[in-house]
Amino acid sequence: MKHDLIHHLEKFIPVSEDLRARVDQISMPLNLVKGTYLHKPNRICDTTYFINSGLVRVYYRKGEKEITDNFAGDGEWITSIYSFLKNVPDSCYIQTLTASRLTGISIQQLEKCFADFPEMERFGRILMSTYFLEQSERIISLRFHSAKERYDFFLRTSKNKMKHIPLGMLASYLGMTQETLSRIRATK
Repeated sequence: MKHDLIHHLEKFIPVSEDLRARVDQISMPLNLVKGTYLHKPNRICDTTYFINSGLVRVYYRKGEKEITDNFAGDGEWITSIYSFLKNVPDSCYIQTLTASRLTGISIQQLEKCFADFPEMERFGRILMSTYFLEQSERIISLRFHSAKERYDFFLRTSKNKMKHIPLGMLASYLGMTQETLSRIRATK
């Protein structure tokens, strides 16, 4: 699993033998069953997770309703970004939707790695920029695009995740009712 993470890092930065050894040292491999919670509300999320394989979602509860905020799959990262960066409790859940192989790194270890390896700090900036752009695209999509356009965009950018996401969770993520999503899918 650690090899998957190193390979991922090498797509963005040069990975020296010293950095490779540090990443091996601070990485926590996890093999999780479907339905495992990585984070629950009112706790500080002090770990970020690289997804070697599997599918994970971030969601919130409003009363009895679950509102899906994000999905992450193979080769992506997941954490409660607000809690992770601010070191405060938050109100999100992070849960595996499939059996998943993850690599976890604590914020303390990651900060030390950033301080010791400028290339890792650069990787962190690239990762945060990517996350910011994805969130900006999502906000624009939710505010200005039709339900069909949002679904089509998700199909184009995340088709590999579709078979593992229940319809209700996908509808919530796309900001529409399950009935609307069913009608859109029926026209395909």
